[in-house]
Amino acid sequence: MTQGDLAPQAPVNRREHLRYVLVGLGSGAYLYPFLRVLWRVGDEGTLVYGALRVAEGAVPYRDFMEVMGPGTFYWLGLCFKIFGATWLVARAEVLITGVATTLILYWLTRRLRPGSGSLAAVLLMAITFPLWPATSHHWDSNLFALLSFAAFVAWLDNSRPWLAVTAGVLAGVTTLFMQQKGLLLLFSFLLILSLLRRKQPDFASSAARLLIGYGGVVAVVVLAFYAAGALPQFVYANIVWPFTHYSTVNAAPYGYGLREWFWNAWCGLLLSLFRPAVAYTTASVFAVPFLVVAALPGLLAALTVAGRGHACNRPTLPYWIAGSALWLSEIHRSDVTHLIYGSPLLLILCISLWQQRQDRFWRYGVRVLAVSVVLFAVFNVLVAQAARTKMVTRRGAVYAFADDAALEFLDRQTQPGEDVFVYPYYPMYYFLSGTTNPTRFSILLYHNNTDAQFQEVISALERRKVRYVLWDTVVDGQNLKQWFPNYQQPPREKLMIEPYLKAHYDLIAIKNGFRVLQRKDTMVAAGSQPAAAPGL
Repeated sequence: MTQGDLAPQAPVNRREHLRYVLVGLGSGAYLYPFLRVLWRVGDEGTLVYGALRVAEGAVPYRDFMEVMGPGTFYWLGLCFKIFGATWLVARAEVLITGVATTLILYWLTRRLRPGSGSLAAVLLMAITFPLWPATSHHWDSNLFALLSFAAFVAWLDNSRPWLAVTAGVLAGVTTLFMQQKGLLLLFSFLLILSLLRRKQPDFASSAARLLIGYGGVVAVVVLAFYAAGALPQFVYANIVWPFTHYSTVNAAPYGYGLREWFWNAWCGLLLSLFRPAVAYTTASVFAVPFLVVAALPGLLAALTVAGRGHACNRPTLPYWIAGSALWLSEIHRSDVTHLIYGSPLLLILCISLWQQRQDRFWRYGVRVLAVSVVLFAVFNVLVAQAARTKMVTRRGAVYAFADDAALEFLDRQTQPGEDVFVYPYYPMYYFLSGTTNPTRFSILLYHNNTDAQFQEVISALERRKVRYVLWDTVVDGQNLKQWFPNYQQPPREKLMIEPYLKAHYDLIAIKNGFRVLQRKDTMVAAGSQPAAAPGL
């Protein structure tokens, strides 16, 4: 090959690299306004505070009980260990995850349809992270799942053995964040391999490389928890509990939340700014990407029928199979956010097939989708920019839409490291205020937690004489049905922690929707007087 043969490639490569740089910078600039804001996302506190505990030497499941995989606790905990346990570090991890995920999606889109645009990657960035702009085991697991899939399809393209091992290792790492996601991804790789390369002589060795990479990661983690004396608790939290308790509270109708969470919020905000016709029309435009995600199975079926043999062929087969695996890994709770979590590969496939259609109906549809994504992204940024209240916490400065009186109370009235209990859950307060959860549980819900676990919490509060309890008035009782539609509040005679709190604590204030309770014996010692406590 001569020098002249190579010369034309250099400008093409530079342009391609520039595209990735621009996509990375653009996604980072879009995500930043959301990450500076403290949103009330319950699971974020569980993960961030759990990561802090890990950075301080605690072992998940043995020293604190959560039902997420250990991946995010150690991934973010490592960041805390290296860079410090601050709000900035926690949100920087989310930013890096978001940008990296967008870049991988962009690469996978262009691999499937060279020269195509980036609508799928932009759509996913616009409707995913801004709706949950916080630390999430879903985002982390998707990052490693997509990296694993990228390594796998790269191996299909060039057959380099180390890529098969890498795909297996990354699928194993995915399992550490979400058990079923990594396992289903591995099965999908083996199925793809059997369909595409079963008759080739390297089939057995390729499957072995995938299994060795995956099994090696899982074996190391199991041995580590065994050595820490936490293997029974690890098995309970990651295998037993999901099969026995998850669905009792977390089951939701298909697509739940689009109306209950997002549509109502959009309409409420838009109606305060525009006339009803404009507000409802705009909200309907915002709903288009979510309707596409919810309708993915039907859309893919329609595109397959319309495209005949072009929809399912050798290039698209890995996206069909691995994409279905990711989708199934999130269907255990089929609300709209979990459908989004499971949709990346199927959405890439859907939009790729969609853009190939020349019919007026399909071409018009993809333009409507693109416009709605852009408008929704602009709306999201404007909402995020409206958070201008700055609060300086023990973990750094955060921005909010209004003062957080409960957090300010903790900063004023408690010492760093002091025991505080937040019920039923908002563990972000532990992290931001530098206080300590005196129990092993960041969330305490009836039907989600066992009676023995409720009794363990009561025993810890009694033994440690915890001075302050923050009891939520919003995420509490029947209000929980907004997020957990199957939740049923037990009858009064079966309540466990409420009678204990009423007997041992007095209400001293209500701040930011939280009843602030102080233990009676500490009030006597300090000479405090309780506030009037109707409804406690």
